[in-house]
Amino acid sequence: MNPQQPDRVSLAFIRDLTSPRFSRRAFLGTLAFASAAGFAAACGGGSGGRGGTEAKLLNFYNWTDYIDPASIPGFERRTGIKVTYDTFSSNDELVAKMQAGGVGYDIIVPTDGVLGRLHRAGLVQALDLSLIPNLANLEARFRDPAYDPGGRYSIPWQWGTTGIGYDPEAVGSEVTDWDGFDLDAVRDRSSFLDEARDAIGMALFRIGADPNSTDPKVLDRARDLLIEMKKRVKTITSDYQDPLKSGELVLAQGFSGDVFQVAADNPKARYVIPRSGAFQYADVMAIPADAPHPDNAHAFMNYILEPEVGAALSNYTRYGSPNRAALPFIDRELVRNPLIYPPADVLATLAFQRDLGEAELEYSDRWTEVKTS
Repeated sequence: MNPQQPDRVSLAFIRDLTSPRFSRRAFLGTLAFASAAGFAAACGGGSGGRGGTEAKLLNFYNWTDYIDPASIPGFERRTGIKVTYDTFSSNDELVAKMQAGGVGYDIIVPTDGVLGRLHRAGLVQALDLSLIPNLANLEARFRDPAYDPGGRYSIPWQWGTTGIGYDPEAVGSEVTDWDGFDLDAVRDRSSFLDEARDAIGMALFRIGADPNSTDPKVLDRARDLLIEMKKRVKTITSDYQDPLKSGELVLAQGFSGDVFQVAADNPKARYVIPRSGAFQYADVMAIPADAPHPDNAHAFMNYILEPEVGAALSNYTRYGSPNRAALPFIDRELVRNPLIYPPADVLATLAFQRDLGEAELEYSDRWTEVKTS
């Protein structure tokens, strides 16, 4: 696909659809839609919605390959608002940039467990829900989520689960749980995520512990297990899609939509939600406290909650949609897939990552030990 470029804004994020997909967690570098000078101008070209006059600009910071290629051009045509779009590779990268300040973004997409950290640090602002009438399209469970009571600071983008992607032919057996990492066939051909909470959470599930535990002794056990697992895996990475597709990896801890994107090109790839437990998560749109164009951000949030726009997003990313009104427009094969839309009894067994406050340091310290071991 070679879309025409709108004035002053590069749509370089719309890659050729014949090129390899990349994980939403994979770092491809910052894909700026404008030059550094142009981005600086975009950040300073007017401010103060709700009474002020905003420039027709929107600065968006999202995970890689995590948007329908047609959605931003459609928004630009509809509103006349020009969009710049940058990408990040992990929640840690996002938080670090937000803490540094002065980034000029209007919309960011943290994972649910990170939203509380940003809120406590005063880095996101409350939404004006009157500007988002399409909130009525959300599923009930996303209107008042535990990670954001009352939905005051976030709008859900997509949701999914964290599990295992693998090639059963190469592995030689069915994988149903995290102990698949112990199989001889996957030695030096597997990977786990370069995300502290996800990797340590996997180890906590394996030992039968609370995946949000803050008990130092329990976390030490999880750390020690990861250090042992590290001796057998090929790598710790969040960029596992292409290696899983090519056979360089035959088993990887990964995110549901990422693995289903691999399976679209490699039918041998399978995804499994481990029996001993796994995380579910929602990635959410939030507005930074110092956003220069907050009204434009609200307008985009309302736009993405339109039924057909929300459906196109999920049809492309192969993640679950929080948009109930979008379901009739989502590909039937995706809606009927219990690994993308797990039934209620399975959802009830899946944990969210809780905001742990200062106890997050218990995870980051042990993650450093795993990475440097």
